[in-house]
Amino acid sequence: MASDAVLKYLVDSNRPYSCADVTVNLRGAYTKTVVQKTLDALSEAGKIKCKLYGKQKVYAAIQLDSVADEGDGEDYDSKLKSLTKDLAEKTNTLKEVETKLKTLTSTPTTDTAKSKIEEIKKRTEGLVKKLDTLRNSTEVVSAEEKKKF
Repeated sequence: MASDAVLKYLVDSNRPYSCADVTVNLRGAYTKTVVQKTLDALSEAGKIKCKLYGKQKVYAAIQLDSVADEGDGEDYDSKLKSLTKDLAEKTNTLKEVETKLKTLTSTPTTDTAKSKIEEIKKRTEGLVKKLDTLRNSTEVVSAEEKKKF
């Protein structure tokens, strides 16, 4: 009875436990000595695995159906390499596209450029008119008047 409950608990939880942990987690249904004897018996029967860590014994259920083949590791290694290479390529492509986007957003649009050209032309025309009036003016400012200003 206790062996069935302990084995079911270890298989369901699918992680290693010490005797004290199993006793507490079974909510005191069995005493610690009964659980310890049951764990040792299951370990000797080969239904669970026991490992010693210093003075403490740790018990875990044996997982038969989840054992991986030897070739699986190589498959995962090759997949990892190909995915890493693909990630590097896509990262480089992303950087190139971001650089192109920055250059495109920093350059002015056609309408903006045309309006700036018109503003510069108007300013240039105004300055040329002012220069012409200054060149054609016959008023001479004396040195004394210059000193006043």
